[in-house]
Amino acid sequence: MMKTLLLSMLSLGICGMCSASSLYVTGTGTFSPTDTADTFVTPGDTFSVQFIVPSSPSINGSNSTTVSFDVPVFGFTYTLNQTPVSVPEPTEVTFYTTADNGGFAVDFGPSTEFLFSGSQIFPGTTAAPTFSPGMFSGQTFLFLDSNNVDSNSSTVTVAPTPEPASILLVLCGGIGLIAVGARKSARVC
Repeated sequence: MMKTLLLSMLSLGICGMCSASSLYVTGTGTFSPTDTADTFVTPGDTFSVQFIVPSSPSINGSNSTTVSFDVPVFGFTYTLNQTPVSVPEPTEVTFYTTADNGGFAVDFGPSTEFLFSGSQIFPGTTAAPTFSPGMFSGQTFLFLDSNNVDSNSSTVTVAPTPEPASILLVLCGGIGLIAVGARKSARVC
């Protein structure tokens, strides 16, 4: 009976983590070796732009058109060769439909922007988008700042974020199963 309860907790936790209400969006690529080094760029290095979006963001008319919408993001990180780099928070993140080359743009102000294009990474319309986990290869990125204009292939990934309650269920179920196993092995000896 106890084992069944613990397995149920473990299963619920895992299911909860797979159906997260928010998702990581990650865009990765490699800068050209001929770029100029600055805050965002190390020539020839691999970069990663990552942030969290709600799986079903609330969109109002002022931040959407028929081909794009802006969405608030949080948990923004930027890395070069998997090392975190301190850069300004984005001022705007915009997602585009296939009618406008798909993908998304991360804007850091008047002169710095990443633009990932190739596939629409959300189903639905710009008025009611939803995000689902997936990997979008065949994308391209365009990076613009005061020192560089760079374009190359990239990959965009949308992945679930673990939710605290789900993690707690997985931990409790796992610890409980270990305790039940230890108790059974103590009886055998």
